[in-house]
Amino acid sequence: MTPFTRTVKISATRAAGDDRTIDLAISSEQPYERWFGIEILSHDVSAIDLSRLSGNDHPLLLNHWADKQIGVLFDPTVGDDKILRCRARFSRSKDAEEIYVDVMDGIRQLVSVGYLIDEIAEIAPPPDPEDIGDLTKWSPVRTFTGDQFQREMRDRHGDTFARHGQAAARANGEAPPTFLVTRWTPFEASIVPIPADPSVGIGRSTGVETIPQPAAVDQEQPSKPSPIAAPKILVEKKTMETKSPAELEIERRDALQTLGQQYAKYLGPNDLADAIRNGRSVDAFKDYIIERIQTKHTDTSQIQIGLTTREIRRYSLGAALRAATVGDWSQAGFERECSEAVAKIMGRSPEGFYIPSEAFRDFNVGTATEAGNLVPTDLRTDLFVDVLRNKMVLGQLGVRVLTGLTASIDLPRKSTASTIGTVTEVGSASETAPATAKVTLSPKRMSAYVEVSKQAIIQSAIPLENMIRDDLVMGAAVLIESLAINGNGTAPQYTGIRNTTGIGTVVGGANGLAPAWSHFVDLESACANANAEPDTLAGYLINTKTRGKAKQTQLGTSLPMIWQNGAFPLNGYRAAVSNNVPSNLTKGTSTTVCSSAIFGSDWSMAVIGLFGAPDITVNPYSLDATGQVRITINHFGDSGVRQPSAFAKIDDLLAG
Repeated sequence: MTPFTRTVKISATRAAGDDRTIDLAISSEQPYERWFGIEILSHDVSAIDLSRLSGNDHPLLLNHWADKQIGVLFDPTVGDDKILRCRARFSRSKDAEEIYVDVMDGIRQLVSVGYLIDEIAEIAPPPDPEDIGDLTKWSPVRTFTGDQFQREMRDRHGDTFARHGQAAARANGEAPPTFLVTRWTPFEASIVPIPADPSVGIGRSTGVETIPQPAAVDQEQPSKPSPIAAPKILVEKKTMETKSPAELEIERRDALQTLGQQYAKYLGPNDLADAIRNGRSVDAFKDYIIERIQTKHTDTSQIQIGLTTREIRRYSLGAALRAATVGDWSQAGFERECSEAVAKIMGRSPEGFYIPSEAFRDFNVGTATEAGNLVPTDLRTDLFVDVLRNKMVLGQLGVRVLTGLTASIDLPRKSTASTIGTVTEVGSASETAPATAKVTLSPKRMSAYVEVSKQAIIQSAIPLENMIRDDLVMGAAVLIESLAINGNGTAPQYTGIRNTTGIGTVVGGANGLAPAWSHFVDLESACANANAEPDTLAGYLINTKTRGKAKQTQLGTSLPMIWQNGAFPLNGYRAAVSNNVPSNLTKGTSTTVCSSAIFGSDWSMAVIGLFGAPDITVNPYSLDATGQVRITINHFGDSGVRQPSAFAKIDDLLAG
């Protein structure tokens, strides 16, 4: 049955001489910098929907917490000074009494308004600098409903687009856009010790901070409104012997905010908000900051340049290639700006041009095998098919991928525990110490090139994105996984899981053996016996030949096949299948026919590191006699295993 609710007003008698009522100024047209840009709340009478506050039953909260109502708001008004004011009457609850006393004593004087955006417009400054301070002289660029605005900002900046702090545009050396909220609905006000919680999108403090103005204009700060003098009532302040949970939570958030501001350059855009929302302690957040300072690697989000969904669709690798080929970027200005933005983040110039990570959209089928097929006759682009490649599966298994690295990083681990022994009552203890080790990820170059005719680049009926991505980028991605599995560790190769010292090894036979149930159990046991007990990220990695053999091999007489259907087809664990796992190994007299199989008790113990962004160079000169252009990709990466005991391999399965 559908539940219903009904709202009623509670009638109460106000005590004479002690109505616990104060006046509040809760918002103004003070510009406010958020992640998406500069926000201004219009305080024209027609812009503010006061229907909710005028009901005289909407709450005065503590820190925007819905379960911490400390009073009620009534009599909202907007004056000629463009300030929204309300009256507030405090509750007689314990929490409200403490806050009320602090307000009367001048300790808590900051107010934040909660509101909903109904309509918002991006605006551009007037040409005459003298008109900057007059909002009526600014020109609208585009207008959104509240829902449209939230969808676009989430696409561009993520779920925390409304958090306060320096606008994302400033990271690219650009002036942040300015937005004027032309219709909005306030629905609560809060007493706050600091600006509103950045992990939510409704809080806004006024008169609390000096808010930076847009970098592109020289606008003076509006004068801060004079504080409204609250009636001076002498109340004996209560002394609290212990702090309430609310006070402890306020202290935690204050401390996290301070740390987040002091060490902002080491944190990602969501780190502070996540710490506040998830209840992380101050000490735990300090440890996290120290870890970030020590590794000094850049988040994936930081190597991104903030392209919107529309801009990602607009980006054309084909246009960039044509521009680099003919040396004229006039028709690829956007692509050149993207490359320069990536270069600014990375701190170095490309050999050719950088591709922003956002521009790597899904790899689409529909690519011809020859560039000449792109010149139109009756071209069916929908029927192109890509070359078949080894499947990439490490991500689904749980291997960690660190992208946007800017320097070599060390991943430390304890390799041997301290040795504790028994001694007699007065015997001497033996010295012991744990041993440590580390895995170092350092840039190792991957490179490949494709040769395309100049005519194909200039005359192509469809963009070259698919062909280049599939031939170069997809090829590089498959190579990364292959090296992470099989790399021999000799420069310039990675050290793959199979060749990592310390992983478990299972032997089939002197000349190899057909896959049997015992082999898969022994792989699991090799990890468990080394105290790497399988967890939720455990699973097998095999090739298609081993899977085929397992589907034809019984567990035992009159028992089902080794390979079971479902999410956990091998020995009750996940199983990923890719021909990056070799099937051409040699054991004894079995030459180039043996297959490998790997079990990981925790696949997150394997790490892939990617350094910087892919660098594309276009060489129209070396093949000038044949009218061809050589397009080369360079990317840098590495891989390693943090805890070798979490993996075991077998390299002599005769799977056919």
